[in-house]
Amino acid sequence: MFEKLQSAAPEDAALFYSGSAEENVQRGCIGHLRGDFGRSGEEFWVTWFTRRSPLQTPDFEAELGKVMQAIGDQGVLKSRREMFRFCSQHPEARIQGGWSTDVYGFCMQTQEHRYYLRCFPSAGDYNFYLYCYARPERLTEQNRQQPVAPAALKKRPEPER
Repeated sequence: MFEKLQSAAPEDAALFYSGSAEENVQRGCIGHLRGDFGRSGEEFWVTWFTRRSPLQTPDFEAELGKVMQAIGDQGVLKSRREMFRFCSQHPEARIQGGWSTDVYGFCMQTQEHRYYLRCFPSAGDYNFYLYCYARPERLTEQNRQQPVAPAALKKRPEPER
């Protein structure tokens, strides 16, 4: 059983966006999903962007599927209209300082991971991003088990709207 989405704290705003390669490693970013509801507002299109993280394991991938189902069960990802309704019920979730006043941020945690859902319930753009992170205590555990030498990571450009 997963917890319900919570409105994110203002200090978590950076976790709703891609950081530099170094920031992504420090934050334990595994990757993110980007999705939209198509022209009709009723379709469902999603793309996964990996960070080539050793944290992207089969267990994580199975959990991600369950998290998407749990978020979907709350109605947020049913359609653009339902996303707008959900966001309107949570004005405290507005991400301050965003490029639009209609950007909302929600979070959900599991025993192993943190998920940050950024919603933009308007036509003509991507409607959501779900950023996936290992919990900080899990990163500490992993670093103790196998220290990772810094590598020259290239940030792949991707459209952020």
